[in-house]
Amino acid sequence: MLNIARLEYDSWQTVTFQRSTVIAADIVLVYALYRYVQTSSATSQKNSHAVAISILLSPALLIIDHIHFQYNGFLYGILVLSLTLARERSTMLWSGVSFAVLLSLKHIYLYLAPAYFVYLLRAYCLSQKSIFRPRFANCVKLGIGLAVVFGAAFGPFWYWGQIDQVLGRLFPFSRGLCHAYWAPNIWAMYSFTDRVLLLG
Repeated sequence: MLNIARLEYDSWQTVTFQRSTVIAADIVLVYALYRYVQTSSATSQKNSHAVAISILLSPALLIIDHIHFQYNGFLYGILVLSLTLARERSTMLWSGVSFAVLLSLKHIYLYLAPAYFVYLLRAYCLSQKSIFRPRFANCVKLGIGLAVVFGAAFGPFWYWGQIDQVLGRLFPFSRGLCHAYWAPNIWAMYSFTDRVLLLG
């Protein structure tokens, strides 16, 4: 294992900066949960409060994230905010844009993208009366919003000819599908099948 102390990168200033920024970034989660409770129906207010408090006081978030510096509270806040914005037609465009920001910050949320695509297509881009009548203005607004977000995130890499390296790091298939174990449900089955085929 890597011994960071040997490399002299373990200064208290660095640890203090990382801890304080992780904790400060959790304000996004607090705001998102506040919006979630505020936009809940009157009949589900009690349940919404319980859910919000459970997420905010999650031991995994309080202990692991504030030590491991993954900024998961911040990212989860953007996800909750995006889901909350999807509740109302007037903020649905911002739901898609905020989810694009989330994807640009951490690609592990890519598994939610098909659900967002279908939901925004049906609820925002197509007419409520018929799926064969697209709302072109909404399609253009959503397309421009997504293009701006992904252009800001990946444009500099494309400009400097580094997009292949970015994609290789985001999706490292050259190292094999089981290199990281962040998707255990699928990769565990793949690994088991791979081992069975190797023995056979």
